[in-house]
Amino acid sequence: MFNAVPIWLKALINVAGFLLFFIFFAGLGRILFAYLLANIYGISLNQLYELSSQPKHHDKLLLQELGGVIVEIVAVWLFPVLLGNKLTFKQLGINWKGKTKDFASGCLLGIILITAGFIIMKIMGFVQVVKLEFHPIMFMSYIIFFVCVAISEELMARGYVLSTLMKGMNKYVALSTSALIFSGLHLMNNHIALVPLFNLVLAGYLLGMYFIFQKNLMFPIGLHFTWNFFQGAVFGFEVSGHSIQGIITQNVMGNILWTGGEFGFEGSIIAVPIVIAGILFIYFCYSKKSSLEKESLSKLQED
Repeated sequence: MFNAVPIWLKALINVAGFLLFFIFFAGLGRILFAYLLANIYGISLNQLYELSSQPKHHDKLLLQELGGVIVEIVAVWLFPVLLGNKLTFKQLGINWKGKTKDFASGCLLGIILITAGFIIMKIMGFVQVVKLEFHPIMFMSYIIFFVCVAISEELMARGYVLSTLMKGMNKYVALSTSALIFSGLHLMNNHIALVPLFNLVLAGYLLGMYFIFQKNLMFPIGLHFTWNFFQGAVFGFEVSGHSIQGIITQNVMGNILWTGGEFGFEGSIIAVPIVIAGILFIYFCYSKKSSLEKESLSKLQED
């Protein structure tokens, strides 16, 4: 009976099942890891959550988040195993071969986009720099943390969700669907609103555009990492509603539509043209590259 189901619907059912499993497994795993961490510190779970919200106890928050990220990576690996279709991380898109330059390009694009956003907000008077403060241990901790976040979210949203959708539908329809899903997964974030949700849909396009042409995660991992890292750990914005202590301590002033408020830069309408510019850049660079690679492969097969 299932064989009679259209291939696009099979892809959607697969993704829906994965998301339910991912949310349950990752949620339960995060709670269990936090409970273990609380026992190590000799405090209650509530005390751990309370302390984690204070900047001077950033280590506790980072450890919780790192534990959560590890659980999420396990969830992405485990779901296809349970379906009897084990996928390697290479098959999911984690493959360095020939993609080191693309990873570096993704990192650079992330830095350029978020730096442009900070500069524009500063020029327009929406950001006031209060002080500069560098804490080496915290800085290195954030590097590790945001690398892990980038790997985890890209494995989930692009490596599994987008690649599965692409097996059952047009790549642009798959990209649009995955972008909506990516935004929806942030519905429980602090200070979420319509503008942040719209910007997160755009972020889904930004991070997925490369993947539909190259079927590799190195570029979006680099882009995702530097966007988050520079946004929070350098410029001091909240990252998707989560407070981060950056090198720059800043005050954001003005209408929430322009500033993003407590959600951070990703909640600002200033982010819209910046992210769209990034999407167009990736499209024109890598759609052409993909076409040239296909032509080259076709000629080799003919020879």
